[in-house]
Amino acid sequence: MSTTVHRQGCTTTVKRRQECRLLRALLLTCCGLAAAAAGRRSDADAVADLARSLAKPPSTWTTAGGDPCSFEGISCSSSGRVIAIDLAGMGLAGTLPPSLSSLPALESLQLGGNALSGAVPPLRARSLTSLSLDGNAFTSLPKDFPLGMPTLRHLSMDNLPLAPWPFPHAIAGAAAPPSAPSPPPTPPTLRLSRNALTRVVPAALGKIASLREISLSNNFLQGPVPQFAAGVAADVVDGNCFCLDEPGACNAQVSTLLQAAEGFGYPFYLARAWRGNDPCSGDWLGTVCDSSGSVSMIYLQHAELSGTISPAIADLVDLERLVLAGNNLTGEIPESLTKLTKLELLKLK
Repeated sequence: MSTTVHRQGCTTTVKRRQECRLLRALLLTCCGLAAAAAGRRSDADAVADLARSLAKPPSTWTTAGGDPCSFEGISCSSSGRVIAIDLAGMGLAGTLPPSLSSLPALESLQLGGNALSGAVPPLRARSLTSLSLDGNAFTSLPKDFPLGMPTLRHLSMDNLPLAPWPFPHAIAGAAAPPSAPSPPPTPPTLRLSRNALTRVVPAALGKIASLREISLSNNFLQGPVPQFAAGVAADVVDGNCFCLDEPGACNAQVSTLLQAAEGFGYPFYLARAWRGNDPCSGDWLGTVCDSSGSVSMIYLQHAELSGTISPAIADLVDLERLVLAGNNLTGEIPESLTKLTKLELLKLK
């Protein structure tokens, strides 16, 4: 009798376990469906925000919600998530809403050939592979651009009226600060012409095996011309401020002065004025040379400089006067300047 009862108890326990597993599966399914529905609602809200931000959205778009998968230029996955927005060449005006960053499944954003303006919002879609902003009127980019897009393969943003800004180290795969996310791999297609870029192009850019096409022409880039592998379609020399017209090391004094410019944050007016390979040519703003062709004086007083004084200035061994007063420089005076045996005047205030 006791054996029979025990078997019945086992049978009951097994049934309960099966019922629990079935209930958990149902709960997981319900939660998954609810999450998917919430995701689709979030995508619809973001697209509705975009419609409201455009001066005249495409005719199939509504600003009151609706299914974005039925809108012109929008593609969705089988689960109904927005994966592509293609509004290129539609003559659209308006701005981009911050809610674009809440499209986590977005793979492609094509906005070239419009008249969109204002700031480009942070784009945090981890699956974004293609981004085109060409020919719009955007005035600023996210501070950490293009961090947050680790799968980006094609970046095209030619001809934007941006304020002068330094070439982003993140694009060249340089190390990010410890507190920042790791930089994404450099996209194989990279178009940054006519963007008022300053800075010396990181040498690491020319060593990236995945790079296939790059355009950097008509900016204010300085230093040596970057060199790329034979298979890379490169348009980088025209309209820039490189020291030479082809790859090769700059004059040693030029390299030192560009390190000084780096300390100052590569200000735009120095990018325009410090060009070529001879700082004694008379065209280099604020520099004076002695009869032997050595930089002997640097006058950049009240020049609206910020940043720091580069220790590399000590490499200008014949420097006699360094005048940087009336600027907004921070940090310490480099100890290396004590090695300048000919220095007669150092004016910082």
